[in-house]
Amino acid sequence: MSQNRQLKVTWVDPSRQRRSRWLLGGLWLLSLIVMYVAVRYLLVPEIAPLERSLATTQDSEHSLRLALETAQTELSRERRAREVAELALEDMQQSLGQRQDEVAALRADVSFYQRLIEGGAQQPGLWIHDLRMQRDGNGAGQGGMYRYRLTLAQNLKRGKSAEGEVELAVTGSRGGQLERLDLAKLTSDTASPDMQYAFKYFQQLEGTILLPENFEPSAIQITMKPKSGGSSIRREFAWADANHKEENS
Repeated sequence: MSQNRQLKVTWVDPSRQRRSRWLLGGLWLLSLIVMYVAVRYLLVPEIAPLERSLATTQDSEHSLRLALETAQTELSRERRAREVAELALEDMQQSLGQRQDEVAALRADVSFYQRLIEGGAQQPGLWIHDLRMQRDGNGAGQGGMYRYRLTLAQNLKRGKSAEGEVELAVTGSRGGQLERLDLAKLTSDTASPDMQYAFKYFQQLEGTILLPENFEPSAIQITMKPKSGGSSIRREFAWADANHKEENS
């Protein structure tokens, strides 16, 4: 059994479609007008205070930046002033330390002259006043380099100059045997190791000696031989006393 299909034909009015399009266009244009009016008369009054607030905020930010720059400049100045003050303080401390060292040296000189005068008051003529030793560097045992400072003095009338030479020798033991080392064996100088003296009141002779390894020093012998041919002057210092003096000086 067959089914009949029916076709429905609708007639479209072109003029009606055009009117619909014009109507939609008019509504869209009207919406734009309404939006413009809303923005122009409703939102603009609210934007003006915001603009004023923004301008105020910008002015405040500028003022804060200026204040920050000023504070940073002042801080830099204070830092430079503090650095200058610290440098000046360091210079003052160094100067004070130097002055204290100078005062200590002067006091030591005064003390030395007092001891020299006191010692010479009862020792007329030429005498060996003092000997001090100081180790130069570190090392095991007693061997190694030592610096010495020998003080000679005289108390002769009319202030006559004293001239001559000094002999230095160290006595001790090595390997259980007694041994005496003169200055030639205690120095590496190829020239004559003899010490010469020439002074009117006093003189200090300084130098270095090198003790061999495994050598145990016990004493230092000093001999002054006047150039005039008079009697030699001898004095012996205990090794421990000569080193102890230097440590406490």
